[in-house]
Amino acid sequence: MVTTEAVDEAGAPPSAARYLACWIALVLLTGLTFALSTVDLGGWSLALALAIAVAKGSVVALFFMHLWDHVGAVRLVLVTAVLFVVVLSSLVVADVLTRFPLALPPR
Repeated sequence: MVTTEAVDEAGAPPSAARYLACWIALVLLTGLTFALSTVDLGGWSLALALAIAVAKGSVVALFFMHLWDHVGAVRLVLVTAVLFVVVLSSLVVADVLTRFPLALPPR
């Protein structure tokens, strides 16, 4: 019998404490995002905002999509998707960095 509910190693569904911890982590990361939006960090603003967004996305994927409990093919699909996004992003950055200088917009 196949069920759609996630279960832990003991066969019980995840506890409310796990969801509370996820909610607290997401609220804290959102507060950190807001607090850092008021600070001028120069060139580090984008990198820090993306790092916080990746952390929040990871929390959502691991707990609310139940990837923490699953093994095997589900994790392989996740890793493949992340690698695909990294490759495509790298190709975009490589394209912009190797363009003819006069084709780039003025800084």
